[in-house]
Amino acid sequence: MITMGLFGKKEKKIFKEFSKKSVEYLTDINKDTDELLEELQESYSENRFAIPEFMNLIESIKAKISFEESEKLEELSKKIVQIKKCAKKSVSAVAELSRNQRKTTREAIREFNEFVES
Repeated sequence: MITMGLFGKKEKKIFKEFSKKSVEYLTDINKDTDELLEELQESYSENRFAIPEFMNLIESIKAKISFEESEKLEELSKKIVQIKKCAKKSVSAVAELSRNQRKTTREAIREFNEFVES
């Protein structure tokens, strides 16, 4: 690792400013990612009962509609279940991204501090 002893005061000041700005940017990214995750989790949580309600509705009207209409509803319900699975995977992916971003930020801050302080 290159130490700060190789650089003059001017370069050291530039490195410190760069480090400070980088930490600010990383912190902003963390905040944005956490806000997105929270919004996704809230939205998913609010709508998680829609699928069972929809399936109950389908069951209650199946006897009242034609076989063809019943088949169409069945296909639609399968597609909606797939959408739910996709939404759940998306929430999980953003949660993992958020964890990884926080970990990367902590590591970057630690490395910046080591570099600037040496």
